Amino acid sequence: MEVQITNRQSVIQIVRAASSDIISTLGGDTFGFALGLMLLHTTHSALSFGLGAIIYPIVGLLLMMPVGNLIDRGHHKPLILTSKALDIGAYIVYALLADRVANQMLLAILVITFIACCDKVTNTGFTASIHELVNDNHIKTLATIEQAATAGIQLISPVLAAALYGMIGFDGIVRVEIAAESIVWLITLSMRFHPLKAAEPAETSVAADSNQMSEADQAAPTETATTDSEPAQTQWQLFKVGLQYIWNRFTLRSVVVIGVFLNFLFSSVDVGLPYAIVQTRHMSNASLSVVMSGFAAGILIGNLILSMLPTFKRVLLTILRLSLVVGGAIFALGILFMSTLPDTQLVLILVIWAVLVGLTLAFVNTPMSVYMQMTVPTELLGRVGSTFGTLMQLAVPVGTAFYSIFFQHVSAGPVYAMTGIVVLVYIGFNLLRVQQKLATGKQIDD
Repeated sequence: MEVQITNRQSVIQIVRAASSDIISTLGGDTFGFALGLMLLHTTHSALSFGLGAIIYPIVGLLLMMPVGNLIDRGHHKPLILTSKALDIGAYIVYALLADRVANQMLLAILVITFIACCDKVTNTGFTASIHELVNDNHIKTLATIEQAATAGIQLISPVLAAALYGMIGFDGIVRVEIAAESIVWLITLSMRFHPLKAAEPAETSVAADSNQMSEADQAAPTETATTDSEPAQTQWQLFKVGLQYIWNRFTLRSVVVIGVFLNFLFSSVDVGLPYAIVQTRHMSNASLSVVMSGFAAGILIGNLILSMLPTFKRVLLTILRLSLVVGGAIFALGILFMSTLPDTQLVLILVIWAVLVGLTLAFVNTPMSVYMQMTVPTELLGRVGSTFGTLMQLAVPVGTAFYSIFFQHVSAGPVYAMTGIVVLVYIGFNLLRVQQKLATGKQIDD
């Protein structure tokens, strides 16, 4: 019989999950920001703050199929604990080698790649475990609290990283990250997972797709209910189920296609803003850290607001409308960098700009996360979550590399202005298309 998770147990799990996210994000973001500063001052390359943006999506793509299948067919807690233990080991090795290797960029690439592999397993495992940690009444609460807690830490982590970078140096920050990840491992060990009963074939057939798929395609979801005693399926057959699930739902499919395009263009902010502030305008690390904290402040405020609002309907329309706001914000960023404002005024305006963009992104990401948790069958969450996240990030490495070169040859202002115009035109076209679809009486939130 399937174990029912009580409200009290759900609240305890939420506290532990939020604590884990806070510590993990504080350590990870502090390390990432400090690593970017170290590489930027050492190599003077715009790519310094873009390593993670390139490596994580590539690793996600390569591991998308095996990790999604592994998570859906294995026990989540041991997999998560193992991946976190390997993560800690990577930081320890890095601490031992950091002062002994001359090529810091190469060492950073190797370590980030290994950590990205561990994080892929950990994040996919937690995504697929939501229903094992809390009951349905607390899914939205868990999502919003985790997002808000993470944003709260991201608010202070750039400032903290800049301060620690000057106080204890980069080597000290690596040691702090090892301690933080060890605490996260212990918290995860204390969490109680309630494995769910495997769905019956009839339930796993992803019934809503039966009128949209061929007979051959309909057979694939049914196969996911097989037990280990049945003939083993290929990695592709298992992965194909999650891919088909996304493709046969208009909202998920549209968000992926739009997200790939937007993530390519938004790479201009991720990689270009630190370069424009530190290298082009020659402002301090503290100025950069304050601006980057603005994004987290906006996300925190957005999630606090979301926690008091009902679940969104017509998620796709909401995402499209908010994406127009992001496009306008990127265009405004171009105008800012083409101006001759003094540094103090520019930093103040950039902080306000970052808060508004973070607020907008919170209203995009959290409702989409809740939508997936409430609509995707539990036995498919590993594959669908892994596939969805990886597809959304496919364009980031290309965008990061493209804009890294662009910003070292073209001024930031024109780059941002043109990028904003492209976003506005593309999102405006898709918004009109969806509104026309709705005008014909078709449902889009399937």
